Amino acid sequence: MLFREDTISKEELYSGKIISLETHQVELIDGKSAFREIVRHPGGVCILARDEEGRILLVKQFRKPMEEAYLELPAGKLEKDLTPYENALKELEEETGYKCSTLKSLGAFATSPGYSDELIHLFVAEGLTLGKIGGDDDEFIDLVRLTDEEFQDGIETGKIKDLKTVACYTLGKQYEAKLSE
Repeated sequence: MLFREDTISKEELYSGKIISLETHQVELIDGKSAFREIVRHPGGVCILARDEEGRILLVKQFRKPMEEAYLELPAGKLEKDLTPYENALKELEEETGYKCSTLKSLGAFATSPGYSDELIHLFVAEGLTLGKIGGDDDEFIDLVRLTDEEFQDGIETGKIKDLKTVACYTLGKQYEAKLSE
C-alpha cells in the first residue's frame, strides 16, 4: 500500500520565535480529503554527559507548559546556522559549563510525528573539560549530578519524565555498554 497524503492547500496560522502552526487540507490515498494541524519546529539536540566521577549531568529548569521544574539532560533547539553536532557542543557548554573532546551521535527521533515535524538529535559526550557556562537571558538553570541509580530512581518516581532525556540516557547506556565489551 502506498502511504502518502498530498497537500491540497495550507495556511500558516502562527509564526513565533520557536514554532509555527499550519493547517493543511490533504487528499488521502482513497481520494477523500482530510484536515491536518502541523506544528513546525526547528528540531533540537540532547546530550548525555558524565562528570569526572561518572555522574550524569542534568539541568533543572522551569517548563511553563508543564507548570513545574523538570530535570533534563542538556538540550536545546537547533540554530539554523549550526549543524546538530555543532549545536550539541554549544548547548553542552552553555548549560553545564563543560566542553567535550568526543561527541558520538546516537541517532535522531521524531518527538510527535502525528502533529509536529520536530526531530531531536541524541549524543553522548566524552572527555569532558571545564568550559564556560552561558545560556540565554531568559533561561534559569541549576546543574544537577546524578548517579545511574539516582537517575533510574528518578524515572521510576516521576522526578525525571522528559522523554528526550529518557531516550538519550537509554541509548547512551547501550553505547557505553558496547564500549566496555
